[in-house]
Amino acid sequence: MTGTLGLRRGKMRTGRNKMARWERKGLTLALALAVMTAGVTGCSDDEGNGDIDTGAAGNINVVGSPINFREVPLNGEALESILIRNDGTGTLRIKKISIDENNSSDGDQYDGEREFWRGDTGWDNESFEIAPGDSHSLNLKYAPENQITDSGDLVIESNDPDAPEFRVPITTSGLAPEIATERTVNFERVPPNTDDPNWEGAWKRTTVQNLGAAPLKIDDIYVNGSNNFRVTFPAPDAEVGDTGSDTDQWPQTLAPDDTFDVRVWFKPDDNLPETGELVFESNDPDNEQHIVTLNGNSGAACIQVSPGDEVNFGQASLGQTSQKTVTIENCSRSSQLEISSIDITDDGGGAYAIQDGSLPGNLPGDIATIEPQERANFVVTFEPATETNYNGEITINSNDPATGILKLPIVGEGSDNACPTAKARAWIQGTNRQQTTIETIPLNTIQFDGSQSTDQNGTVERYEWTILSRPQGSTQRLLPANNIEQPRLFLDLAGEYEIELKVYDDQGAASCGDPAIITIIAVPEDDVHVQLVWDTPSDPDQTDTFGTDLDLHYLHPNGRWDDPPWDIFWRNPQADWGTQGSGADDPSLDIDDTDGAGPENINHSGLENLTYKTGVYYYSDNTLGASYATLRVYVRGQLELEIENKYMPRTGSFWDAAIITWPSANVTNISRMYQGFPGSP
Repeated sequence: MTGTLGLRRGKMRTGRNKMARWERKGLTLALALAVMTAGVTGCSDDEGNGDIDTGAAGNINVVGSPINFREVPLNGEALESILIRNDGTGTLRIKKISIDENNSSDGDQYDGEREFWRGDTGWDNESFEIAPGDSHSLNLKYAPENQITDSGDLVIESNDPDAPEFRVPITTSGLAPEIATERTVNFERVPPNTDDPNWEGAWKRTTVQNLGAAPLKIDDIYVNGSNNFRVTFPAPDAEVGDTGSDTDQWPQTLAPDDTFDVRVWFKPDDNLPETGELVFESNDPDNEQHIVTLNGNSGAACIQVSPGDEVNFGQASLGQTSQKTVTIENCSRSSQLEISSIDITDDGGGAYAIQDGSLPGNLPGDIATIEPQERANFVVTFEPATETNYNGEITINSNDPATGILKLPIVGEGSDNACPTAKARAWIQGTNRQQTTIETIPLNTIQFDGSQSTDQNGTVERYEWTILSRPQGSTQRLLPANNIEQPRLFLDLAGEYEIELKVYDDQGAASCGDPAIITIIAVPEDDVHVQLVWDTPSDPDQTDTFGTDLDLHYLHPNGRWDDPPWDIFWRNPQADWGTQGSGADDPSLDIDDTDGAGPENINHSGLENLTYKTGVYYYSDNTLGASYATLRVYVRGQLELEIENKYMPRTGSFWDAAIITWPSANVTNISRMYQGFPGSP
């Protein structure tokens, strides 16, 4: 019963007592007459008890009801106070106060432990009186013996005629563990160390703490997503850097406020970003599976060069200039790579040089900036003077914190053998027009041919086709191999491709002279072309048949996500929109990738004067964890919007990405994230 209710009830009793007083006046007069009469007729020898009932009664009101004990740790105790107030006009006589444990109205079962006790205030007398308007303070102690939620009543027996047994509910919050850790462990830049077989990787320590009031029982700790992350557990008294005393065992039970450390290891195979999850399974009722995100090679700039071990010219003809292209890739997802210099620091006695005009950006003399996951090329030349082996070195200075100075060896051999000449040509499959620069649309296949390459004093024995550049996110390879006379390439994305041919003769000499390069520019022909690619750091080979599956969606304003016919996606790849029966204004999903990095694309021409939306759904992570999606929207062949590396944490994540308004052709980035499809467009 609340204090407010007690006050309200007291007001009601005030009116009743006024009437009672008038009734008692008449009764008193009658009694007086009777006494007078009795006095005349005789005297009584009965002894009275001395009490004279005036008719007024006390009115109980309890301030602080119900009594609620918040979380109290085991072996601890807490006090809560109440105020028993008399809101009546007569004396409130308290006859007894008792604790009725685990007998509350909600039906809780008694756990067999006494945990509510009299406190240190207000319990001096078993019974007492409270004058009108006065109050009496007492407190109750709670000392939990277990984690069970306790309840009961404080029972106050009094002379209040309306509440002779007043019950004050007692409640507790119960005891529960609560696991706490960092939410993320980041390794900004850890280059692979393949030269040291004993290298275990880099490590960082993180702490697990029980913030709850009950013991935390940890059933399992494991890593999901990438085999390049692992954990060990430092000995409690070991030095921070003492990894030798680490074990694979963790404390099974963690008392309230206690902690233990976890050492997280990252041992990458390459420079590419990776993600994983550190999972704790425990008895935390609100967080039975607690996840810490692991990020490796994330955040900082990252340099990767191809070829990675050395620039090998093989044999080169005396007095002739051979060329090799070196590609620099920024393997970071988020930071720009700044190249401050590229120099030949050992020219092999004047045999090696960087081709004039081939350095990226404004090098030399200024900084060349390479955007995340983009590439840049430069050309190294080799002109031997004698028949001997030549050794040289390239030095690249950048803002990569782990490989700020990268040294790349150069090797080559002078030969009096005349070098072969590479000649490349290409055409769109299904046509016969041979070109070295091709303009086409995405999804076409290009056929290459190196059969016109020659060698003046021998034969061409080997072909080497290299993709120098391609659109970011493209995963296509030269098929069936890059070392045959006539490979082919599927243009999976819009953008520019450069493919170089080098040939080798029967003595191993590489082609010299001008490089043989095919340039392909793929431009979408539809009014709207939407393109999706993605990168899953935990997938070691995103071109094989096992990987993650993200789905591209394209929504008409009449529809709802994941609901044909107004949402175009893998289950509804084509639909009859616009003019019924006319295919010219119908959208279509032209590529659906289910096991890798994409791409997927949707094309649409003849749009209505409406607003369309595009989004991405994480259909399946295949236990590989988070992925990063990149969405591009082309309008009439021009790239109007690119959103790079949107974090998609797990299966079921949905990215409401962009709005396309027609006929203004405006494309707007909205980027809203949901778990599951949102309820309306």
